Amino acid sequence: MKTRLESQNFLTLDGGRGVGAILVVLGHSAMFWPGFPTLPLVPLVDIFFILSGFVLAFAYEPRFDRGMTPWQFMLARVVRLYPLYILGIAMGTLVHLYAYYGDGPDSSLGDLLFNAAPAFLMVPWMDPRSEYIYAANVPAWTLFFELVINLFYILIYPLIRRTSGLLVVVVLSIALFLAMAVHYDTTDLGSRWTEFWGGFGRVGCTFFTGVLIYRLMGKPKETSSWRSLISVPFIMLLLLYSFNAPEPWVLVRDIILVTLVGPTILWLFLIVQPPRWLQSTFAALGGMSYALYILHFPIYEVVKRVAWKYPVILETPALGSFIVLGISMAVSYAAWQWYDEPVRAAINKWLKARRKRAEANAPAPADNVAASRSR
Repeated sequence: MKTRLESQNFLTLDGGRGVGAILVVLGHSAMFWPGFPTLPLVPLVDIFFILSGFVLAFAYEPRFDRGMTPWQFMLARVVRLYPLYILGIAMGTLVHLYAYYGDGPDSSLGDLLFNAAPAFLMVPWMDPRSEYIYAANVPAWTLFFELVINLFYILIYPLIRRTSGLLVVVVLSIALFLAMAVHYDTTDLGSRWTEFWGGFGRVGCTFFTGVLIYRLMGKPKETSSWRSLISVPFIMLLLLYSFNAPEPWVLVRDIILVTLVGPTILWLFLIVQPPRWLQSTFAALGGMSYALYILHFPIYEVVKRVAWKYPVILETPALGSFIVLGISMAVSYAAWQWYDEPVRAAINKWLKARRKRAEANAPAPADNVAASRSR
């Protein structure tokens, strides 16, 4: 059965999300690639935020216009994100416990569990052993900012319902992002406590750019499939991987990648479609991309600790990275198919039944009138 996104010709976007998640895994495991250029992770994460803005605008703005409330929207977003998020935090906490018992304690077990507990509620917490806002699973910072910007999006929707209002928000968000990038001297904002507040400017800029692209372009356009085969490798390899810059120009490069290259990549994703023989692969990559993104880091931490004990992994170029990628893809596919989708289906079924019971138990309008007259 086709998903809603597949039926709307989003298959290249799905494939791009999957390839992007794979590149994030390889970038985080760069320690296994000695001597190779470091993969720039900054634009990859920002492209995910741009895609999120586009997809959510496509999926939810018609519902906003029909009266969807902020509570309903945020509940839908939590149901979508939380099952895999909580699994990633649990895996990360287990890795910390493994390190506690395997490598020797650097704090008490009580402190370890106390510092991990807020992450299960998606609350950033300053763990003294880590510079990151989510020590249990570093990539989880994006989920926190995703939900914050989602809430802000629906709260200001009446003001940005017209594209002119949205343009004002996009311009202000870009200005805030540029100010934060210059202030912190980096575009890698939000994941660490030292640049935490800059994350709001970064996510606002990229998310609302994605919403604007939806407003301007609408649904993806049909086009010949051969362009997909040319454009996707061109996008990923030329614009992301080989875009190197000398140290004084790194900030300028990253600003260009976030504000210009990222939206261009989304545009290319929307105007090309894969050939039939690649469509199922693209759909699978898109389906498992979120699981791969949020679950790979604990796996990387385990492989890294194993590699310290078995130096052959470190001595063989790229071996560790492909071990991390292979295990992560297998775990992510299984989690997507046999955990995430069934759990979300069960939650949505329960919520639907709960709404029906509430509607059935609600007094009819005539009963309300009669009750008010009797008083």
